[in-house]
Amino acid sequence: MIGTKWVFKNKVDEQGVIVRNKGRLVAKGYNQEEGIDFGESYALVARLEAVRLLLAYACMKGFRLHQMDVKSAFLNRYIDEEVYVSQPPGFKYQNNPDYVFKLKKALYGLKQAPRQWYERLSNFLLSQGYERGKTYKTLFIKNSCNDIILVQVYVDDIIFGSTNESLCE
Repeated sequence: MIGTKWVFKNKVDEQGVIVRNKGRLVAKGYNQEEGIDFGESYALVARLEAVRLLLAYACMKGFRLHQMDVKSAFLNRYIDEEVYVSQPPGFKYQNNPDYVFKLKKALYGLKQAPRQWYERLSNFLLSQGYERGKTYKTLFIKNSCNDIILVQVYVDDIIFGSTNESLCE
């Protein structure tokens, strides 16, 4: 069983005024033991050379690049292993305080969360006609007539651009 904790953050505007409060339940993944709580935690990470290749190609072809951060990346993937977490602090069942929860989806903090996210995203891109790079597995390419779109994935961030701006939309 893996423990959980709440992480709180204040979001501020340009003047430093608090505009909203954010709370996130995370797993205490640092307590996970390989072979017991997870099988494999390896996730592909974009190499600097792959990002440079994308930047050079964009410069050569003269297209704009876009960057995005996927806010709920790790929460959007079903997990393959059985993972049990303790009840969140402050939300204990009164009649059954010793119950644990079996996760259906990944939580931030789990060692396998980045791998599960990358697997889901890459499967989606491949199903949409993208090809995975031969050398850099985090670079995805799709040809459409005379245009090309490039997508570089690094954990929960994505850089993408195309010779045809409508492909980016």
